[in-house]
Formats: sequence, C-alpha cells, structure tokens
Amino acid sequence: MNIQLSGKKILIVGGARGIGVQIVRDCASAGADVAWTYFSANGEKASAELEKELSSAGSSYLSFKVDSTDEQGTLEMFDTLREKWGSIDGLVYNAGFTSPRDFCDISYSEWKQVVDINLNGAFLAVREGVKMMRQTGGGAIVLIGSAAIVSGGGGRADYVAAKAGLEGLNRAVTKYFAKDKIRCNIVHPSLIETDLLCQRHPDPEKRKVLGEKEVPLGRLGQVGDISNAALFLLSDMAGYITAQSLIVDGGRSYCK
Repeated sequence: MNIQLSGKKILIVGGARGIGVQIVRDCASAGADVAWTYFSANGEKASAELEKELSSAGSSYLSFKVDSTDEQGTLEMFDTLREKWGSIDGLVYNAGFTSPRDFCDISYSEWKQVVDINLNGAFLAVREGVKMMRQTGGGAIVLIGSAAIVSGGGGRADYVAAKAGLEGLNRAVTKYFAKDKIRCNIVHPSLIETDLLCQRHPDPEKRKVLGEKEVPLGRLGQVGDISNAALFLLSDMAGYITAQSLIVDGGRSYCK
C-alpha cells in the first residue's frame, strides 16, 4: 500500500536535518508540496543541499530560516505560506534540542531554553497552522515527541518535561479543533540513528552494540522508521485517528 499525499501542502518545522529531512523527502516523494524551516548554521548548509536534491527531482518546495521560538518570525513565515500556497494540509513539528545534563546541574535559563524549543515553539506553529487549516476544511498535525516520557529519559529532565507537554497540546488541539476536521497525533521516537546520536556515539560498532543491547528488536531506529509513521498520520489513510500517541522505539520503552 503506497501512501499518497498528492495535492497536499505540508510544512515541516525543523526539516533540514535528522528525522525532519527524511520527512521532507518522503512527503515530496509521496507527491506533496513541501516547506521546511531551519535555523542553525549546520541547518542552513543542510537546507541548501536539500533544495538541490528536490530541485533535481522536480519537487515543489519552500524553505525558511526561522527560529521556532520566535513568534514574529513564525507569523511572517505563515504570512508567506498564505501568499504562496493559500493554505496548508499538514504540519509536522520536529524542532527540538537536547544534550546530556544531570538533573541538579540544569540551570533555570537552560530549562527555559529547552522547554522553549521543544514545547513553546510547537504551540506557536500549531496555533498558526490551525488558523489556516480551519478555514480550508481541515488538516493533519504530527508532533515529534520522545519515548523518554515513558522511561523518564536518560538525557535531561527539561527535555522529558517539554516532550510530555506535547501530550497535553495534542489532546487540547483535538478538543478544540476536531470539529473543524483537524487531526493531531504524536510520534515518540527512541534511539534513532541521527547525526546527534552519532555525535554522542561516534563508533559505528559501538552504536550497533547499543542497538542490540538496548532495543528488543535488536537495532537502532532509522529516520525512515519515524518518517513512515509521520506520513501515515498525515495521510487520508489515518483519517479517523486523532489525539493518539504512537511510540516508535523497537519495544524499548516497555521491554527493557
């Protein structure tokens, strides 16, 4: 069964690297017009490469350099989307940040920064996204969370708390906007072999052992594992699914 997104316009916030770039690629391959955001210097470089890739494939795309926590920048981006596209059919919030930090070593300013990126930015994007969707017959929202909300995490508490906050946002969006045919769901990854994980575990053989020891299915997750779930939830095949959380972690959260 092939997931088709032909004719849909989908925005991926945090779409230049890691899980986000795979979602952009897969949405474009499924026939969607795609837009994505990036912000860091590394993200800008990756975004330029993605533009070349999609141009070669003949895909329709837009890209924006936007800090996901910047309200004015977010508003300006959505104004441009209205001008260029008129509406959006799908929104993925993938922007996020974490790095290892002991609970008692987290400063209050660090706590606020991590919550800002992982939760507050999602609120800004979703708020503006539903305004567009409710005027044009609905749409689908996918939030990228973390399976750390089940285990308590092994990285840092501010990240876990922020990702847990997405659960409340998910349910609130459904409560307020399901009547407008807007669906909202969360995908919770764990131990996905992104560049961030590779930075923490640079030895490929040790990463392989990590997957074999930590994940019941015996391997680290790949970005495509998360993208597949996101595409399904964005598609009409998931038209009767909303307010749900899908843990995509090879069984790690419940079987360790």
